[in-house]
Amino acid sequence: YVYVRNNDVWSEQAKLTASDGAVADFFGESVSIDGNTIVIGAHGDDNNCINTGSVYIYARNNGVWSEQQKLTASDANCNDLFGMSVSIDGDTVVIGADRDDGNSGSAYVYVRSNGIWSEQAKLTASDGAWQEFFGKEVSISGDTAVIAAQYDDANGDNSGSVYVYVRNNDVWSEQAKLTASDGTVEDNFGSSVSIDGNTIVIGAHYDDDNGSNSGSAYV
Repeated sequence: YVYVRNNDVWSEQAKLTASDGAVADFFGESVSIDGNTIVIGAHGDDNNCINTGSVYIYARNNGVWSEQQKLTASDANCNDLFGMSVSIDGDTVVIGADRDDGNSGSAYVYVRSNGIWSEQAKLTASDGAWQEFFGKEVSISGDTAVIAAQYDDANGDNSGSVYVYVRNNDVWSEQAKLTASDGTVEDNFGSSVSIDGNTIVIGAHYDDDNGSNSGSAYV
């Protein structure tokens, strides 16, 4: 659902559904908006085979939203869950597929040119391993993308980590791997991520600072 604010009052502007929506697509599992463009993940879509996943792009013109394009991974496989997470900034979208490649996970970058979205890169962790679920959460700001792997074992089982990628001349490279200074087993550091400019916030919802699973966030 899309809501707009006018004179401090929010009202519903539109309800969006997929043009080819079907049972258990889970359209709306992830959403992101920038200006007049909305990105919506449907990680249960069976476009190629079961649960490959897809992402829909909507554009607003004169207050009316319309479906612009449907995105799928160039190397889509069953149970990848492409669209588990989405984030848009300007003409770039990052899409997580956390069950790709034996649940190690991946993230795809798409760029828009002349109104058409095309795949620019596929990102994977340099030290990725089975069951890390890299791509379950993603965020982008400008030429920096943040990809979470909340089941990474950097500080013990499922302690979690977050990877930072930067784009230079349309080429993405891994710049850093972030872990909590006090990270420990089952913290799930990277259960949520958000970036704006030069600052990242990372959730660790199973951290125990204020009691079992009380949670914390790192800046």
